[in-house]
Amino acid sequence: MNEQDRLAEQQLLDYVQLSGAERYAAFLESVARTGKFWVAVSGEFVLTLFDEDGQELLPAWPSAATARASLVRAPQLQAYAPAERELSVWRERAAASMIEAGVVVGVFPNERMQSAVVDVVQLLAHLDDVLADEGELDGEDSAEDAAAETGLDLERAKRELAEKFAKPRES
Repeated sequence: MNEQDRLAEQQLLDYVQLSGAERYAAFLESVARTGKFWVAVSGEFVLTLFDEDGQELLPAWPSAATARASLVRAPQLQAYAPAERELSVWRERAAASMIEAGVVVGVFPNERMQSAVVDVVQLLAHLDDVLADEGELDGEDSAEDAAAETGLDLERAKRELAEKFAKPRES
């Protein structure tokens, strides 16, 4: 794990104390950045919980350390350990089954296993939005890099275009 990843991990551990909405935002950012999230497993069993209304949910964390931090606080869950899930694989293989079964996602549970509860479709839509936003930012960087490689002066081109369209048309 490099220094940047270690700092991101520590920041996520600090986020465990934040509100559900803040943890949800941190989860989205982390999963969009890494393409991974963590669930809890014991042998071949994946941990699901039930909320006070009887709704079944899959707890999901943005890192192994945040999952571990929540699981160690719950003595009845000592047999469970964090297990990595690739977002793309989960989307292909598990999301549809969860939707069909009515299982929702408990995003980034804290040490009391309280989480933002989101249905799978909504979670995937939010992740897609974050990924699209990051893609737009990445696209801007790569366009500038490509321009630099070809020797284009983007600032000059912008000035020339502004001057061209600022002049009144001559009839």
